[in-house]
Amino acid sequence: MLGGYMGRVLWVDLSSGKLIDRCLDDGMCRDYIGGYGIGMRTIYDNQKAGLDPLSAESIVAFGTGPLTGSPAVIGSRFTVMGKSPVSGTWGDANSGGYFGPALKRAGYDIVFLTGASETPVYLSIDNGRAELRDASELWGMTTYEVDSSLKGLCGRDAQVACIGPAGERGSLISCIIHDRGRAAARSGFGAVLGSKKVKAIVVRGDKPVPVADSERAKALRSKYVKQIRVDHVGSSQLYMVGTPALFGLCALGGDSPVKNWAGAGLHDFSQKQIEALHHDRFYKFRTKKYGCFGCPIACSGTFDIEEGRYAVHDSHQPEYETIAAFGSNCMNSNPESIIKANDICNRYGLDTIGTGSMIAFAMEAYEKGLINNEDTGGLDLSWGNPDAVVRLAEDIALGRGLGEVLSMGLERAAKATGGGAESFAMHVQGEAIAMHDPRFEPTMSVIYRMFPGKHIQASQFCKPPAFDDAIPAYGADRERQAGRGTQLKSLECLCNVVNCAGVCVFGYLSTHVDCVPEFLSAVMGVDMGVPEAIETGERISNMRQAFNIREGVNLIKAHVPGRVLGNPPQQEGPTAGFAVDSGLILSEYLDAMDWSREDGRPSKKRLMELGMDDIARDLYAAS
Repeated sequence: MLGGYMGRVLWVDLSSGKLIDRCLDDGMCRDYIGGYGIGMRTIYDNQKAGLDPLSAESIVAFGTGPLTGSPAVIGSRFTVMGKSPVSGTWGDANSGGYFGPALKRAGYDIVFLTGASETPVYLSIDNGRAELRDASELWGMTTYEVDSSLKGLCGRDAQVACIGPAGERGSLISCIIHDRGRAAARSGFGAVLGSKKVKAIVVRGDKPVPVADSERAKALRSKYVKQIRVDHVGSSQLYMVGTPALFGLCALGGDSPVKNWAGAGLHDFSQKQIEALHHDRFYKFRTKKYGCFGCPIACSGTFDIEEGRYAVHDSHQPEYETIAAFGSNCMNSNPESIIKANDICNRYGLDTIGTGSMIAFAMEAYEKGLINNEDTGGLDLSWGNPDAVVRLAEDIALGRGLGEVLSMGLERAAKATGGGAESFAMHVQGEAIAMHDPRFEPTMSVIYRMFPGKHIQASQFCKPPAFDDAIPAYGADRERQAGRGTQLKSLECLCNVVNCAGVCVFGYLSTHVDCVPEFLSAVMGVDMGVPEAIETGERISNMRQAFNIREGVNLIKAHVPGRVLGNPPQQEGPTAGFAVDSGLILSEYLDAMDWSREDGRPSKKRLMELGMDDIARDLYAAS
């Protein structure tokens, strides 16, 4: 077996209660690395096309990569994956913390769940011993309560990933929470686990992760930790402050959405309001600094607000996306309310991007008279009302009143609201658009289209040090849109390998471009450079696209709201007068990938070159 892998995959049939161990194939590891690479290849092979993601027969997986739990810098990530019930496309949700490394130390690289239990269960994996256990007493608990309960049963060194009440009742913006506030957030997998009656997975183990060349891996870690901590300005900022430091920069520059994407920073959301959400206004509530497994940056922490209507205890730090979603996008400049709304989402198991986007949508519907006080139960949904943000987040979490409709996602909520609400429901393929504006960085228009619900795919059109000087910095020189689609290919392919290897993008963007390939070579015992990584990542991209094509989804025709493209352009603010040439960038990208401009179908020739002969036969069976 290659280094970096435990060599075991667990299949759990929830309908029958059977658990089956299978070996992980070296060829699969070389071709698809891990995480959603191996996950999507396996699910493609074992799940029927056109299946409802909330049906018993669907498959959902928890997967690690070869660098998860290894000496690699920030090798902490795992992925929850399968067909998304929100978008109907391939879906994956990536997260850090300690669950991924603990899953590997417990003896497994990937866990696949299929079927559905008749009663609530949780999966326990303890040093290679796996079993399903009754979770009836856990059903209805918040994620924090489940974490405490299962650690009490299984040991304080156990790691717990679970759903909250929102996932139990099938909210399409529900997610998986672990480490008391870290989220595998997008794609609606909380609802998938809820439909299968799986409350949690608890893992515990002390098995070492095999490393092919431990001395080289140790030397590489020393080299790249120094680069992160000393040589890179961006990671130094993250070390000191974390992602809340990004909000002021993004809001001032035009990257943060304002007023459900209809407004502009500095014009509608003023300098004073932006300053009210400065990171200092958040960090006065910080009680502890927090870092994921093996992370030299440690960009997160826990917060307490001792008293008042927004009081919280042991609350996970709100990240940039959360601050923008509950802040500028709702015209809310009250930091305590954002901390409280974030805490509600974490405890009840909701995606903060989706929840904040739902509240912004509801505020605009209220402003337009499509929602009234009777619909809201007397709640004033005027723009910027911090009490409304907190109360509506709780209503969505509990499925209470208007929150029941909003908890089913933007596409369904807009149809239920009527009156033309679809025109200001800011989603692609049902997934709420993340908090980075294509009018600031035009390439995001293609990322949002081709990867619904994702903002970090292709590392958000950010490049690691020493890679391709022709690629402009994120948001720079945006008037020059030609070339961006072509450049996106290599960034996407590299990012696939980073994600599937189990490495945090912050570490990747803070180190030399050779970092991840060098660690893969040392840990796995293979010879991999940047060119080989790009080709491997391209194979993963083609696998994802083949999955979507087989599901009958044509993302080329997906609707991207005109607001996010500058159609019509903003009249004020940092991006005033700018329009995204999304057709140009998309065409360039499709040509670079050798995919059809009509439906995004990968070319048969390129699939064969990537060793994907069986996929080529599937996609071209009638030709």
